Amino acid sequence: MKRLISDDLYSWSIFSEMRQIDFNGYLWIRSEGNVLIDPVPMIDSDLAQLDELGGAAWMVITNRDHEREAEAFRKRTGAKVVVHEADADGLSGKADRLITDGEEIVPGLRAIQLRYGKSPGEIALYFLEKGMVLFGDLIVGEPIGALTLLADEKLGNPPKAALELRKILALPFNAILVGDGHSILHEARQRLIECLQRRTDIYINRINIDEIDWMQRNAPPPYDFEDKDIDPLIGARHLGYRLIRLQPKVASFPMHLHHFGEEMFYVINGGCTLKTPRGNLAVTKGDFIAFPPGESGAHKFVNEGDTACTLLAVGTVLSHDVSEYPDSNKVYPYVTKRIFRKDGNVSYWEGEA
Repeated sequence: MKRLISDDLYSWSIFSEMRQIDFNGYLWIRSEGNVLIDPVPMIDSDLAQLDELGGAAWMVITNRDHEREAEAFRKRTGAKVVVHEADADGLSGKADRLITDGEEIVPGLRAIQLRYGKSPGEIALYFLEKGMVLFGDLIVGEPIGALTLLADEKLGNPPKAALELRKILALPFNAILVGDGHSILHEARQRLIECLQRRTDIYINRINIDEIDWMQRNAPPPYDFEDKDIDPLIGARHLGYRLIRLQPKVASFPMHLHHFGEEMFYVINGGCTLKTPRGNLAVTKGDFIAFPPGESGAHKFVNEGDTACTLLAVGTVLSHDVSEYPDSNKVYPYVTKRIFRKDGNVSYWEGEA
């Protein structure tokens, strides 16, 4: 088996003469029990390696046509078969566990149902901590370095199946693994957008705001605002934009500034208080507010009124940006994906041999 991206993820393949592409199976190594995904036949050396790695506790089938060698692996490892409830009747064998859309199969692995495809219960798998998505049938990795949608004649409703992939675009990820073809290990989001942009029966770069649900951020009070995150759903690359709705007595993000990125807010309706180190300012419907990089752009919105306030936020997306939080003396360099206290600084030479 081949290792992919990390030490705990393996893949093996067989070549389909009819399709002229590889069919891939996957193994995720976990101390709580390994997970097999869409297993294809293994050669003897791979079977021995599987045994050495601890076999499998779970076996996830992403759709009824990817049952493949599930029964043989069940007999070898004792793994319990997991499938979406809508595909259970289509299996030749028995499923041990039926799942639904959004369910966490094991910690760190979530099922995303993709309707209108080849089967009603097809799922993609989202590895939360790895920033990675695994597709069964709906997305094919061909030609090398690109992604395509499964052939239209095999889909229940091709345009709806394509737009269903917005459920994937809403997630943070950088790699896509595929059951059929070649995986994309870098810049996979853009490859998926390009796949959808090639279609003429949809226009992936457009969405109506009513097609997006309000999401509760479930942050601690008073920061439990609602938002509609727009840019990842329509293929934006250098700009981020979202609607933010502040209910009464709710605040947006903590006071912060960006050292490289720039933001603009527009008040769509209602009103709220803009809090800055320079003082507080009442903002109302129709106001545009600029937040340039640096200390002059520090800001926080608080709704101190009795009715909801809706804001449109637009900002540059920079992987090297650094956010700073003046009220708590924290700093967030985006490349580290970690937040630090500024007073924990050390000298350049400290700790060096």
